Amino acid sequence: MTRSIAPILLALGTTSILLAVATPAGAISPISSTVHMCADLRNMIDRQHAVLITRPGTRVSGTLYDRYVSDSAYCSPGYEAAEDWVPAKDGDCRLFNCQMIEGGSN
Repeated sequence: MTRSIAPILLALGTTSILLAVATPAGAISPISSTVHMCADLRNMIDRQHAVLITRPGTRVSGTLYDRYVSDSAYCSPGYEAAEDWVPAKDGDCRLFNCQMIEGGSN
């Protein structure tokens, strides 16, 4: 009886380890632009290279989400880091998000 359960336990254990290791690696937690100073937002982006930032939208659109990057190396092919402004705790803050290159293809 112990022999027939061992392969199942091994498979379950391996799957659990793979899920525990793989899940947090690609996760990006959103950061609210309006609760951080501009310099802090820029420092987070410089350290992490890509950060998901939320900011207030209109009453109709609600909260907006966008991914801001340290440079174009963190954009998909056909996209480049372009200037964008977000509201920060201390005023408007110039950051960079990935936008399609003019004249480029998907």
